[in-house]
Amino acid sequence: MDLQTARRKWFAHGTVGVLLVGAGISVLFDAAYRRLSESVVEIWVAEGTLGFVLFMAGLSFFGSAIRYMVHMDRMVEYADRKARRKTKQRRSDSRKLRLETDDADIRVRSRKGQGPVPLEA
Repeated sequence: MDLQTARRKWFAHGTVGVLLVGAGISVLFDAAYRRLSESVVEIWVAEGTLGFVLFMAGLSFFGSAIRYMVHMDRMVEYADRKARRKTKQRRSDSRKLRLETDDADIRVRSRKGQGPVPLEA
């Protein structure tokens, strides 16, 4: 799974989850109101069960959206870690490189400021 697929699934599951949670809570409150105002038990029990099912389905979708969000975070973290490791490896490789001079006269600056001094091999 790539980052774009995870992002699409995160957005879709999150949106559906939030909508189902809201619908479930709304239906549950309507069932509670019916329970107080009507004497027919089957209606408010069925409506309450439907509200509870919608609410739980919404939580399930929302949990799935969180899972995809974690997948996205790990993909980004892995890519950053891989890039840092590659940069670190390049730095260590460049430090290990040695200049082959074919016995050329190499001059370096002295620390005391005395000018260039031939480097002894």
